[in-house]
Parts: sequence; C-alpha cells; structure tokens
Amino acid sequence: MARRRTASEEVSAALLHAAEAVLDRDGTAGVTVRAVAAQAGVSPMGVYTRFDNKDGLLNALAIRAFDDLAGAIEVPAEVEPRERLRLACRGYRDFALAHPARYSLIFSTGSPAADPASPATERGREVFAVLVGMVREAVGESTIDPVEAGQAMWNAMHGAVTIELARVGQTTDPTASFEQTLELVISGLRQV
Repeated sequence: MARRRTASEEVSAALLHAAEAVLDRDGTAGVTVRAVAAQAGVSPMGVYTRFDNKDGLLNALAIRAFDDLAGAIEVPAEVEPRERLRLACRGYRDFALAHPARYSLIFSTGSPAADPASPATERGREVFAVLVGMVREAVGESTIDPVEAGQAMWNAMHGAVTIELARVGQTTDPTASFEQTLELVISGLRQV
C-alpha cells in the first residue's frame, strides 16, 4: 500500500513546484522567498517555515533538479553497456535543453552544489556515481579509471550542452555535434 503524504509534505511539494515555476520563468536570480510565496499563493512566512531561508529553498530546488536529471539518465540495465551510456548521455542533453534554468541552477557558478556542506552536493555525487557505474560497465576489464572516464564523459556532455544553450556553437546542427562528441568519447573508452 502506498504511503499517503502528510499535509506538511504536500505543502513542501507545492512550494517546490511554485519555486520551479519561478526558476523556469525568471532564472536563479528570480527565485526569492517573496516570488515563490506569491507564485504559491502563501505568505513569505510559509516558505521560511518549510525551507528556513532562500539558501534552503535553492538547495531543495537543486536536489529536485538532480532527481530529475537522475531520471533523465536512467536506462534499463539490460541495455548493452555502451548503448546504455550513449542513451544516458542523450537523456542528460534532453534534460538540459528542456529545463535550462534548472540545469543552470545545478551546474553554474554559485550553484548550491558547489558548497561541500550543501545537501545538494551529496545528491549530485549520487547522480555522478550512476554515470561512473555505466562507464565501469562500458569499459569492462579495462585498466581505465571509471571515475576519471566518467568525469571526461561529463566534461564532454556539459561542454556540448553549455555551448548549445548559449548558442555559441560553430556548427549548424547541435544534435549532430553532440552525437559526434559522444562517439569520440565512447570510442576513446574502447581504445583503453
């Protein structure tokens, strides 16, 4: 039997939903306690009660964004390892393009995830560990360090997506460029 949410959990979820709407509309700078309260139709005190302050709210938003990113890169384990990695990378790009403000919240300068003491940092590490696990499966018995290879994959994906979001790419087809990046990195994994 599914557990029924308490009223408190429902209020917190409603406030986070309102905060995501503000984030998506106005970017990280627009996420204020007052703006979220107005979006949710509650007093600012309601936001403070649930999240303590703006930093608490941003941390909760970042954790939720990492949860969504984790869902976007989730690929069934029975898929061939390199194809699974390829599909996960495409899911990463899809998440970033569908939710640029949420992506920016977790990966731009000033992100709550940049603070080692932030709860968002731990969630970010958990999501990165999923990528590392996929790399580990893709390289098999290779001597390559899956953490370093995972970081290289992330660097490549993040760079490609950031260039695409900023619209500063030097090629005409960002999808084809992303696919080329994936193939280069995945081919590099086969070489080791």
